[in-house]
Amino acid sequence: MNGYPGAVHTVHSPNFTLNRRAAIDHVVIHTTELDLPQSLHALTDPNRTVINENGEIEPARVSAHYLVSADRIYQLVDEANEAWHARNANPHTIGVEIVGEASNPGTWSSAIVAQLSRLFAWLSSYHGLPLEYREESTDPPRARGFVSHGALDPSRRSDPGMWFPWNQIKQNAIQI
Repeated sequence: MNGYPGAVHTVHSPNFTLNRRAAIDHVVIHTTELDLPQSLHALTDPNRTVINENGEIEPARVSAHYLVSADRIYQLVDEANEAWHARNANPHTIGVEIVGEASNPGTWSSAIVAQLSRLFAWLSSYHGLPLEYREESTDPPRARGFVSHGALDPSRRSDPGMWFPWNQIKQNAIQI
């Protein structure tokens, strides 16, 4: 599988578009809002549905290239393919889901920060992306680097949230 050499490849998602249609220009950072088993299930279930704001059942097939937990990084989708994580941004992004809740500062344990630091250092180097973070939708919409899910979909999402320790992760990644 094309991607991060330190990733675990035991779980794969069927929720992706084969063959990427555009060059990668940034990494989208998400929180799952779930625990690890629920996160793995949500990101790999081909039959998942949700009830929308109109009370109708609709498909909710989602995925990400990577799922980061405190003890490992799972690669769910090959980077040569488009994971389904950020609607219109999927063709030109890498999706990174983090196990935890955006509103919980406890999500950002030293173990999670260490995993993200290693992954982001590799993604930055491998894809030539600057270690720059965009968390607001007012920033340039196609700026290269790392971007919060909330910046791409501010009416519906706020993850990874105000507790996301970007400065610590960036400093760690620079030293790797």
